[in-house]
Amino acid sequence: MIHKIKHCWWMLAGVILISLAFASAEGEVWEEREHEVLIRSERGAKNRETCRYMRGAWSECDSKTNIRSRKLTLKKGNPASCEPVKTIQKKCKKACRYEKSSWSECSPNGEMSRTDLLKANSDPSCDQSRRITKKCNKNKQVKSTKDKGTY
Repeated sequence: MIHKIKHCWWMLAGVILISLAFASAEGEVWEEREHEVLIRSERGAKNRETCRYMRGAWSECDSKTNIRSRKLTLKKGNPASCEPVKTIQKKCKKACRYEKSSWSECSPNGEMSRTDLLKANSDPSCDQSRRITKKCNKNKQVKSTKDKGTY
């Protein structure tokens, strides 16, 4: 039992160390608030310059790259050590967004399905509905009635 607890603590310590390594990999610490982004550049142990940026609006999604971008404009900080304008990019949400319906009962062949309807703010070129089928869980499948005899 004690061996398992020690193992869990080592695993937790490993996850924390890996997380810290990824967070500091680029040498910047980001904090986002509603209208601004704070970026601290870590260059040396004593020199920790703070750069504050105003966030611009997200661009429309580029359908070819499926990426949208936003400009960050320097609000507070030394222009010599802080970039005056930064551009950040991220993937767009899917153009076709659907309202999920409930799953049907399991059919005799062990499948269930649902039909989802396109949400109002989705791309008009999307299909108005989509049908999804999946296998039922073994414990939810329709059980065939077998003659078990009379009592």
